[in-house]
Amino acid sequence: MKHIQIFGLLWLVFFLADGNAQKSKDIERRNVAIFLYEGVELLDFSGPAEVFAATSIKTKEDQWTSLFNVYTVTYGTDHIKSQGFVEIIPNYSIENCPMPDIIVIPGGATSESRKTPEVIDWIRNSSETTEVFLSVCTGAFLLGDAGLLKDQKATTWYGSIERLKETFTDTEVLQNVRFVDNGKIVTTAGVSAGIDGALHVVERLISKDVALETAKYMEYDKWHPNEGYVVGEE
Repeated sequence: MKHIQIFGLLWLVFFLADGNAQKSKDIERRNVAIFLYEGVELLDFSGPAEVFAATSIKTKEDQWTSLFNVYTVTYGTDHIKSQGFVEIIPNYSIENCPMPDIIVIPGGATSESRKTPEVIDWIRNSSETTEVFLSVCTGAFLLGDAGLLKDQKATTWYGSIERLKETFTDTEVLQNVRFVDNGKIVTTAGVSAGIDGALHVVERLISKDVALETAKYMEYDKWHPNEGYVVGEE
């Protein structure tokens, strides 16, 4: 009887382990749109882009397969220059990009984008189908302009905390946190905090183990999952 029980237990462990692996063709990849514009902060967008592009799992075929399809998006078709020295050719415009599941909105010189109705409308309209918005630094102002920070908690780069409070008085602005997670809306502090926010999104949508593997691959040992604020987990 003991032999039968042990055999049955081993079979169950093998079955569960095999069941947790997926064939590469069965994996549904989420689309991640990285919104770019003239004067965008380099690490604001490249940090989260690296996180999502590097996130992968091992399949039944013993291959590492990416869980996210990452692409860049801009308004119009012009080349983008980041911080005055990195020129980027975006993959798509906001008019023709694949429907995103996740939209990353980095900070930087946001003034022109904030004054462009097509950009604000794209963000606002995308909220009907997008699973997660992730803003970095002053990218939070674009979310606010689209009406997506109303009655939400949010954060931004430390130098813009007061301006965010004054601009969006119906938003509770938090400081001294790496990210704030409202569910659909995740805002982060400045520059490198976008990496923390993206890893948090991976943890939330996939698993903590996968997020930790991604952080290890990036040698980003600064990530501490509890340095953010998750609404509802107070």
